[in-house]
Amino acid sequence: MTVDKILLFGDSITEQSYNQEYGFNLAPALQHEYFRKLQVAARGYGGYNTEHARHILHPTLDAEAAGGSGIRLLVIFFGTNDSAQNAQQHVPLERYAENVRFLATEALRRKVPIILVGPALVDEHKTDGDRAIMTNLAYSNAVGKIAKELEVPFIDLWHAFLESKCLKEGDPIPGKLGEKTDQSLDDLLTDGIHFTGKAYKIWYDLLCETIRKEHPELRTENLPTILPHISDVDNSDLPASLWREVKVPE
Repeated sequence: MTVDKILLFGDSITEQSYNQEYGFNLAPALQHEYFRKLQVAARGYGGYNTEHARHILHPTLDAEAAGGSGIRLLVIFFGTNDSAQNAQQHVPLERYAENVRFLATEALRRKVPIILVGPALVDEHKTDGDRAIMTNLAYSNAVGKIAKELEVPFIDLWHAFLESKCLKEGDPIPGKLGEKTDQSLDDLLTDGIHFTGKAYKIWYDLLCETIRKEHPELRTENLPTILPHISDVDNSDLPASLWREVKVPE
């Protein structure tokens, strides 16, 4: 009865990806997509950055694989705290890139497929001066560069959030100090940093699209269902019926 997993690994944005008070959220939606196919596990740690992640990656993977479960996909999403300009969380850009490369290569060394995610927009008006939109872009671009080098998928939330406002890089950006615009980021960010349901939907849609394109073996239609459908169960011989091999439709 072991179930293979999709593992979401990150900071508080990942930690809150199960919170259904937002009306929509990524983890339960993804679990619904993969019901009776794969288990979705969100391992997010509020306030953590890639320095912390270096030390907890292997223990996390070991724990999730305990009992024989395979990790079919690891989604790595750190950077929002690394880019913060405060003594407790900040990781310089060069070191951040080194850490992301370490996380990615260690997962790949263990034969765990990965998707890298870059930090999104923030609202500078609500972040006590220690967060900056263009700094997040630099950190996101660093993740994208590493993904290209390692030939693994990359989700660019920074530009996806901007495009959701029908804007492009170079336009006045909502939430950026000193720029005049009649738009805000309130529909995407609850407090200037953390995601709303709409923002999680953007991430969810991009994640599903990326999985279908880059990991077609993980499309739900390509995965066997755990235990047969009730219509296929033979009540006269339950042991043989329940435990027969369930094949993926051709």
